[in-house]
Amino acid sequence: MTDLILIDGHALAYRAFFGVKRPLRSPEGVPVNGLYGFGRALMAIVERSGAREGAVVFDSPGPSFRKKLYPPYKANRPAPPEDFIPQLPLMMDLARWLGITVVTSLAFEADDLIAAAAVREAERGKGVVIVTPDKDLFQTLGEGTITILRPAGGDSFTRVDASSFREAFGFEPRHMAEYQALMGDRTDNIPGVAGVGPVTAGRLVRRFGDLESLYDGIRSVKGALRDRLEKGREEAFLSRELARLRLDAPVPENLFLAEPDREGSACFCEEKGLEDLAWSCRSFSPCPTGW
Repeated sequence: MTDLILIDGHALAYRAFFGVKRPLRSPEGVPVNGLYGFGRALMAIVERSGAREGAVVFDSPGPSFRKKLYPPYKANRPAPPEDFIPQLPLMMDLARWLGITVVTSLAFEADDLIAAAAVREAERGKGVVIVTPDKDLFQTLGEGTITILRPAGGDSFTRVDASSFREAFGFEPRHMAEYQALMGDRTDNIPGVAGVGPVTAGRLVRRFGDLESLYDGIRSVKGALRDRLEKGREEAFLSRELARLRLDAPVPENLFLAEPDREGSACFCEEKGLEDLAWSCRSFSPCPTGW
């Protein structure tokens, strides 16, 4: 049973933007192809979940604490497309019209906010579903009843829970940050330990668990790998700090889905020239069965 649905807003927004190929524009000339795809996907996800609580969580444009800790963090990412930027606030507005809480923070990333909300509510006994392609959130899977739905093409999703995670990786979800710390992450420009890839990182985490145990037992590691680990000790601990999700991120206490303003959301979409989406807003109603 899904009590709370948490949606990675930026991931859904990008997927919608690139998924709708038609060059849709509002009467004022503002691009709205992403808004169209985002609205359709958001309503479908919430309706299918059957959840009574939910939020769409976005990154803030400002630098997070990770950027201050390590300035090259995410420095390799290209700038977002010019037509994408003006659509983000429209997506947030539509979510609010639909009664869905929008969460963002200047100091923390969306992953931190999602993790904080998921773990808090799972500890209260709720079934939590996170919709995201981001593997960082695998860290939450060992905490209560949390499931991650990863987009798998079209309208389908791949379900990952603590059991399937352990089967795939061979270690506990809470050690995902150790794994990322050792192998690094090119997507986020996390350095990791030079010369350590995913196979070696996985083997080390399965053997030692956390970095403290690894470096306490470093003498049992032989050959060139030991040299790499000793030279990359500082990078390993820095990388773990960058990869580890912050469960103290500020999240609203009340995440209940409000009654959607169907007529208001429909008028909002009509003003943007999206009559089909307006019709969907008028019929928007979460399904009682859910995932």
